[in-house]
Amino acid sequence: MMGNDIVDLALAKRESNWKRKGYLNKLFTELEQNYIRTDKNQDIMVWILWSLKESTYKAYQRIQINRGFYPQKIKIKSLEIKDAIAISTLELFGMDFFGKTTITTDWIHSIVTTKFSHLNQITEVTPQCIKKDKNSLPYCALTNQSISISHHGAYQKIIQFKL
Repeated sequence: MMGNDIVDLALAKRESNWKRKGYLNKLFTELEQNYIRTDKNQDIMVWILWSLKESTYKAYQRIQINRGFYPQKIKIKSLEIKDAIAISTLELFGMDFFGKTTITTDWIHSIVTTKFSHLNQITEVTPQCIKKDKNSLPYCALTNQSISISHHGAYQKIIQFKL
């Protein structure tokens, strides 16, 4: 299973005030808030963590249709950033997920899978193949494979496992 999320950093800067009272407590665990507090670029760290949580939520939807808002239940257990790539381990409802985040000056894109080895088995697909199943989950009609769609502001990513 996989999920992905992209954050348009210019749009996020204009539309979100993550520094307002209670925002971090509502979305992030104490460990995650510590990542934010101690990072030299707190804005970027907020969106790395948020995109990982959103990607995990999307991956989990493929396992268990359990719609809801529970960002505190998605816990980032480890996070290592090197050369604009973040590798992470997350947990949701006792299940482990593995994340890879690409950080650019314009956007942040996270991919989360249920197996670490699957992080390198992801490819992008074109929007022309998108259909939805009976649970409203997207798939590619050309390959009949599950896909994950994310768009924010000027950016969009549609991914699936490589064939």
